[in-house]
Parts: sequence; structure tokens; C-alpha cells
Amino acid sequence: MSKIKFLFTYIIRLLLLLVVIFLASQFIYSFLPLNFSLRISTSLSIYSLFCFIFILFINKRNSYFKVTGKPKELICLILILLMFTSAYFSSTTYLITSELGNQLSFKEKLSIYTFQFSNLRTHQTNYNRLKIDKSVSVYGNVHIYYQESEEELLPVIHHSIDQAEALTTKLLGNVEDSSIDLILHESTEELYNQTSLEQTMGYFDDPNDIMGIAITDLPAILDDQLPHSFHFRSTILHEYTHYRLQAYIRQEGLYLYRIPLWFHEGVAEYIGMNNVAHPLHSFEETDFKHLVTHQDWEEYRLRGYHVYLQSYYAIKFIIDTYGEEIIRDIIEKTAITNDFEEGFKEATGLTIEMLQEKYIQIKPA
Repeated sequence: MSKIKFLFTYIIRLLLLLVVIFLASQFIYSFLPLNFSLRISTSLSIYSLFCFIFILFINKRNSYFKVTGKPKELICLILILLMFTSAYFSSTTYLITSELGNQLSFKEKLSIYTFQFSNLRTHQTNYNRLKIDKSVSVYGNVHIYYQESEEELLPVIHHSIDQAEALTTKLLGNVEDSSIDLILHESTEELYNQTSLEQTMGYFDDPNDIMGIAITDLPAILDDQLPHSFHFRSTILHEYTHYRLQAYIRQEGLYLYRIPLWFHEGVAEYIGMNNVAHPLHSFEETDFKHLVTHQDWEEYRLRGYHVYLQSYYAIKFIIDTYGEEIIRDIIEKTAITNDFEEGFKEATGLTIEMLQEKYIQIKPA
């Protein structure tokens, strides 16, 4: 019984020590600049490992500096916890700098460092399972996963990718491409069953660099029948634009989510609707401040607001007024100020509230 009590007490103390080290590290690394945090955490994990090895092995033969008994156990324990904690923050900081940019606030870094320990988990799609039993074709930087019955779609997909690359290069300039996957879903129902994404024909999963496109009617798409062929091509343009826009934002060293979601979706929809007459008609709109995050977007989209249409009209108004180069200018100014509203105003002379009033000059009845 005494051994069980001792073990229980030891585990409790170990957990408390781990929590203290983690929380202290979390606060310190959230306060420091990311590049400095990366150097410190990496160095600390290596130094902790070296000290642990020294005390555990070399210390036995060293008569000048010798640690034994409980002090040795405590120091070794602290070094082990410090080593693993530092390794965690080093790897997480590296992912932040490579994926999200360097310009994050204290609150944003704190949130990301604790994300893995949050209960607010999003649905995780097993993309490897989706690729099983599918053929793969490589076109440029895109790996296309499809069923044999869908092989005839490849020329359509290739043409859409070429078009998306040309349009996004014209809009954003040269973007450093990385390898991405495109998974074909046999229907919108199958896409929903696999991803839990409601009422959608496509997606781009940024952390995993994966596009998903639903096939609504295979024979109609192959025969170039409207609206199925248009929706299929337009969805590829839309999702590929998400990939390219996000790559450009990172290229500018900007935190990806510093740009509100309505801007992301509006640019993607602008490319997706290329050369398509989009007559103005009545639609349900909301304030742009309600369309900043993915959670905001899904809430208003599923409540019946025409968020894609609203964002499209906003971006079209901006481009029609200032030219296509304004998109790059807004992102570049945001990267300098580290604030979207400031960058937007500096680039356009408009506040978001002014955009809300101006983007549709004549409100539809």
C-alpha cells in the first residue's frame, strides 16, 4: 500500500512539474519573437539532452563534480521534462514560421501553442484512406487521385489547372508552388460523408495541401453540358485559387488568418467566375465583420446568407475600381502594418465600413 501511495504521489508531482514547465515555456515563447523562440527552444532541447547524458553517465567518473541521490533524480527529471517541452515548442514554432508567417501577436501564438491541448477539435479527415484504391496522375505540381471510371475527366482537370495558374499569376504575380493533392469525390454526398463539409462541391485543406472536388454528373461534365460542366471547372478554379492565394500570403511573411475569410473567398470566387456575366440580384448580406473566421463563415452560410456572392461582389468592386494590382497591394500593405483593416485602408483609401456601403452602388430590390 505504501508503494502505491509513493507511486501515486510521485506521478502527481511529476505532472505538476510538467504543467509548471509547460505553462512557463508557453508564456515565454509567446512573448518572444518567433525566430528567437525557435533558436532558444532548439538550443535548450539540445542542451538539456547533453546535461542529462553528462549527469547520468559521465558524472560517474568525474570526482570534481558529482551529483548523487535525490538531487540527481530531481535534476534528471527536470532535464527530461525540459528537453521534451523544448522539443515540442521548437517543432511547433518551426511549423508556425513555415506555415503561418512570423507576424503573430502574443494572443495568437498563445492560442496556437495550446491548440493541441484544446477540446475544441475540428473534424479530421483521413485523406490517406480516401486515396486508397484510387489511381494517381501527376500534372505539374498536382497529384490527381481518381477512380478508373473518372479517367476521362483528366483533360478537363488539366485545362482548369492551366487556366487557374494563368489567372492567379496575372492577379498575384509569380508564386512559389509546392506539391498539392487533388482528390475526386464521386458525388457531393460522398464528399460530405468523408469530410463532414455541408452543402459544398469542393474544399482546400491548407495544412494538408489537399483539394477535394465533387463530381455532380460525370456524363454531363464529359459532354460539356451546363450547369454541371461549369460548376466542375469553376470549383477547380476556386479551390486552386485558395491554394495560390495562401501561398502568396505566406510568401509575404504574413500570418495566413490575418486576412479575413471574406477576402479569401471573394478572390477565389472572382477567379472561379472568370468571364461569367453575374447579373445583380437580391441576396441576403451581412456585415463583413461577421465573415472573418471559418466559424463565422460557416455560421452565416448555413443560416442562408449569400456569403459567396457578397464576397464576390466586394472583390469585383475593389478590382473594378482600382485594378487587379490592388489585391497584391492590400496584402503587401497588410504585411507591413500587420493589420488587415489598416492595410486595406492604406491601399484603397476605404475603411471596411465604407466598403460595406459602396461595394454595391445600387442595392438590388
